[in-house]
Amino acid sequence: MIFEPLNDSNQRGEFYGGFCHWHLRRDGQITIREIIIERGYQGNGQGKIFLERLKQVSGATSIFAKCPIDLPANDWYKSQGFELEGIETTQSGRQLKLWRLTL
Repeated sequence: MIFEPLNDSNQRGEFYGGFCHWHLRRDGQITIREIIIERGYQGNGQGKIFLERLKQVSGATSIFAKCPIDLPANDWYKSQGFELEGIETTQSGRQLKLWRLTL
């Protein structure tokens, strides 16, 4: 996962724009691997643009994402209609919320 180094750069103001890395599985699940919006631009709709594009992917039946429990992005997932499926603990001990949006 490249989220941590990109997020750290974003927090230092060393990141421009937005980034969404995803994968469509054979069973129709889109997995969001990383999604980052430039610091200071959260709330301008870039995440919603990414989400709307993912909803249009042919063959997609749901969108799944994991998000560190301490990040405010969890509020965004909830506001976009994602349902919380559970919480997972990584080997390092970090907790992740598991989100799914059924299409």
